[in-house]
Amino acid sequence: PGSAFESDFASIDPLPAPPGTATILVVDDTPANLSLMSKLLRDTYRVKVANSGERALDIAQSGTPPDLILLDIAMPGMDGYEVCRRLKGEAATQDIPIIFLTAMADVENESMGFALGAVDYISKPFNKTVVKSRIRVHIQLKRQSRLLENLVFVDTVTDVPNRRALDQVFEQEWA
Repeated sequence: PGSAFESDFASIDPLPAPPGTATILVVDDTPANLSLMSKLLRDTYRVKVANSGERALDIAQSGTPPDLILLDIAMPGMDGYEVCRRLKGEAATQDIPIIFLTAMADVENESMGFALGAVDYISKPFNKTVVKSRIRVHIQLKRQSRLLENLVFVDTVTDVPNRRALDQVFEQEWA
């Protein structure tokens, strides 16, 4: 059995899948929109769909969370803003990039989306090329961010957590 130190680092999540194998969660209450986005993205990404905010949270908090979420705002029950709020409020999901993909195109809604932690905001109707490009960019940014984190906390020669990682664990444990 490993030491307590090793088990603390077992929870460091792996790098997101590179483009071509990344998982995109599409959240919309309209079946036609889910189908359209699935068809648009399935040749490049693994696509999961959710027709409600509650289902989106279940998928995002599962053992295999998505690499990026495309999220509608106007949904019955839990709206996209509340889904975003909850995801950004949980340590396990706060780093998942969220792109709002919605018909709500006014400045107030766009500003609210960014204030809640979205990385992008795309208004419907949308240009397919623009959507695919923005997804690709945010997947790449997430991957680069994770690589930088690994360089900061893991020794590149031994692939063992370094002093910074140890300091971070001690800070969390003794806080």
